[in-house]
Amino acid sequence: MKLAVIHGQGHKGVTYTMTSSLVDKLKEADTQIMEFFLPKDGPEFCIGCNSCFLKGEEHCPSADKVQPIIKAMEAADVIILDTPNYAMEMSGAMKNLMDHFAYRWVTHRPSKAMFKKVAVTICSSAGAPPKHTTKSMARQLKWMGVPRVYYFPLISSAMGVADLKQEKKMKIEKTTEKIAKKVKKQVQHPHASIRNKMFFYIFRKMQMSPEGSWNPKDREWWVSQEWTKKVRPWK
Repeated sequence: MKLAVIHGQGHKGVTYTMTSSLVDKLKEADTQIMEFFLPKDGPEFCIGCNSCFLKGEEHCPSADKVQPIIKAMEAADVIILDTPNYAMEMSGAMKNLMDHFAYRWVTHRPSKAMFKKVAVTICSSAGAPPKHTTKSMARQLKWMGVPRVYYFPLISSAMGVADLKQEKKMKIEKTTEKIAKKVKKQVQHPHASIRNKMFFYIFRKMQMSPEGSWNPKDREWWVSQEWTKKVRPWK
C-alpha cells in the first residue's frame, strides 16, 4: 500500500497525532509513505496566472513544488489530508495547495488515477466545530475525481497534545481503528462512485461540444485519454 500524507501545518500537534494514529494502523510491512508538511514543502501562493490551465501544469511558477505532491497523490492508494481548524476552515497553506490543483478538477484535466482512490480528511479544533473543514478538504478531492473520502473531525478541548485528556486519546485510537478498517477494505475493491461518473459524463459532453470546450489544452487532454470515445478513467 502507498500512502500520500499532506499536513496542512508544520507543527506536530493534535491533528498530527490523529493522522499518525491512522497511519500506524494502515501501515504494513511493504507500505510506502510519501509525506509533505505545509508550508515548508508546498508552493508559493497561487498568483492566478492561468498558466496551468492554458499552457500546462509544467508552466506553473511553482511547478517544482506542486508536481511532486500531485504525483505522490496520483501514485498513492490512500490520500490523507489534515489541518487544524483555522478560523472555521483549512489552513491557508492547505487551501493554497488546493488552488494549485484546480487544473486537475474533472472540469479540466483530471487524472484517471484519482477515480479509484480512497482518501481521509482530518481536522482538530480546540472548541469550534471542525466537521465543515473536513468536508471542505473532501470537496476538493471529490472534484479531482476521488470517489470515497472518510472524515475524521475532532473537538479536542485542548490547546496542544500535552493538554489532551485520556478520553480524547482513547477516542482518537478508536476512531482511527474504525477508519483504518474501512480504508483497507475499500482499497481492496476500488471503484468510481455514481457521483464521479455523473460528473464525468457532464463534462465529457462539454468537452465534445464546440461551444463548451473553451480551452484547447483541456480538449487535447480528453482526446489523448480517449475519453471522448469509449474509454473511461475508472476502467
